[in-house]
Amino acid sequence: MSFQAAIQVRFQDVDAGGVLFFGRIFDYLHFAYEEMVASSGVDRARYFAGAEYLVPIAHAEADYRSPILHGERIDVAIVVGRVGRASFQLNYRVTGPDGSLRVEATTIHAFVNRETMRPIPIPHALRAFFNGHAVQETVADHPAK
Repeated sequence: MSFQAAIQVRFQDVDAGGVLFFGRIFDYLHFAYEEMVASSGVDRARYFAGAEYLVPIAHAEADYRSPILHGERIDVAIVVGRVGRASFQLNYRVTGPDGSLRVEATTIHAFVNRETMRPIPIPHALRAFFNGHAVQETVADHPAK
């Protein structure tokens, strides 16, 4: 199951040509991620800054398929790609108002102990939440030979 967030492209986020500055997509992705976490019922301030854990991004990448323009309303869909012991992967699809694919991106987040910065298991309630947004990979059936 995916999570969706709609975002209006702001003037301060575009370059002189009116195209979204490439790095700003990560601001928009993080906004959608924050909204997704808030939808879990977890206090977003506690999750991002006040808990006994931190959830830093360990990896981020984006593939830009088509320009995102000033004033457009884009949709960011998030699906959880993998939930490990101490980390999880988010896959994003950003589409324009016409439904066209604009950006595909991935971020990997790690749960770490706030004091030691060492990996810790994902708390049970959050693991269940992320698993609820995970895409189940299907394995093709192969006839027996």
